[in-house]
Amino acid sequence: MTSSTTPLIITVTCDPRLQDPLNPRCEELTTIDPIAKEYIDASAAGAFMNHIHGLYSRDPAIQPDGRQLQIPDIEGTTTIVEKIRASYPKHGIQQGLASMRPEQKLQLWESIKPDMSSLNLNSHDEYFDPYPREVQPIACYSVHPINELRQYFQWAKQHRVKPELEAFDTGAFDAIRIIRDGIFWTDDGKMEEEKDLLADPLWATFFFGWPGQSCNPMTDLALFNQIFHKPERLNWSMSCMSRDPKVYWAQINRGVLQNGHIRVGYEDCGKHPDGSYAKSNADLVDRVVQMAKLVGRPIATPEEAREIIGLRRVS
Repeated sequence: MTSSTTPLIITVTCDPRLQDPLNPRCEELTTIDPIAKEYIDASAAGAFMNHIHGLYSRDPAIQPDGRQLQIPDIEGTTTIVEKIRASYPKHGIQQGLASMRPEQKLQLWESIKPDMSSLNLNSHDEYFDPYPREVQPIACYSVHPINELRQYFQWAKQHRVKPELEAFDTGAFDAIRIIRDGIFWTDDGKMEEEKDLLADPLWATFFFGWPGQSCNPMTDLALFNQIFHKPERLNWSMSCMSRDPKVYWAQINRGVLQNGHIRVGYEDCGKHPDGSYAKSNADLVDRVVQMAKLVGRPIATPEEAREIIGLRRVS
């Protein structure tokens, strides 16, 4: 399979609440059945990977541990995942909300048994303010030290969950270097070695235009900078946010042409280039499918996607 014909893997993320609280479908997509249907319809349209937020609440303010994060509803999220798997058992489940505390993430893994899980290699420093005069911004804050990442990757290996490495800038690549080197220092000053915490090929998502003090601009230069500096044996997808849907879709098109993979959906941008809201997440997936067809790039089958990402096969 040559690089010019690598099948395109589409990830769909169906939750509009963080990015666009005025999306007309925002209130509807807060219960189990409508959320599950969005993912099922998006899978039918061509998405392989389901990036799941599920049901959750959030810290109202920065907590005593210095973090302001999301809190999963494990039972409700598990039911959503079960409904998706009943319709598309070969498609991928990627547990989203990297912005939750480690122990809650582990509980969710044990319940939904995802193929992948989002793990932020930078820090969460996000400030979602699409309508700064109309809607109170949603903030998300947390650092992720190397030893916390080490714990995540240990758990991921034990539970056979492949990390989706969230890369908001090239600092994430140095975290990959450190983890791959496998040299760690404990809080009491002891050096420990632990190799093979990350299995090749790696899978990373590059983030552009996400608002906050760690924002990586949504430009071709920013995209090419990430591609140029990325580590070896790493496949990449991309997630973008913009208040201008024309700019957003131009960046998505760049990702398709640069042989990356694409994440799309209400969480990232719920509008078509003309500014109209998509009726569903499936509409947004279909737009990416049509983009790929125009440049002769095939959409990955579930079997091809699992091989490219490095996931276990599902019979």
